[in-house]
Amino acid sequence: MKYFTDKKHDIEGYMENLQKLESVLNQYTHNFMLNNSFHDSVVNKLTVLNNIEETIDLENYEVSVVAELTYWDNKKYELLWENVTLYSVDFDITRNKVVETNQILYDRGLDQWSHDELTLTEKGLLHHQIILFSDTKVIIRCKQFSIRNLS
Repeated sequence: MKYFTDKKHDIEGYMENLQKLESVLNQYTHNFMLNNSFHDSVVNKLTVLNNIEETIDLENYEVSVVAELTYWDNKKYELLWENVTLYSVDFDITRNKVVETNQILYDRGLDQWSHDELTLTEKGLLHHQIILFSDTKVIIRCKQFSIRNLS
């Protein structure tokens, strides 16, 4: 992550970065990212869609990732990453432990959303890095990202 690490929390720099994404994101998604955070949201689903037909048209072939979240106020949201070129999930349940006792929190699964960072690569792709409280890291590089309120 560029703006949020163990040693720094550059909120002002990240907000400037988000302002620059206005032309890349739809208006609802851009406004949501500027004014809200999925912090403490529950990840209900994280799905990879391999949108391939029997006849492959390499020009239109795409992989998508869809997440369904329950926000802290119980509203439901869908996050959609389209034309994904990189997708990585580093999940290990044994990292999700109670600090005082070192007990593994098996009942928490992926756990809640901690923080994320959405940036633009030099090649014009969106790079979304998400950290969950279970210390799971999700990295997605894509051409399009959108947020939709399902409630």
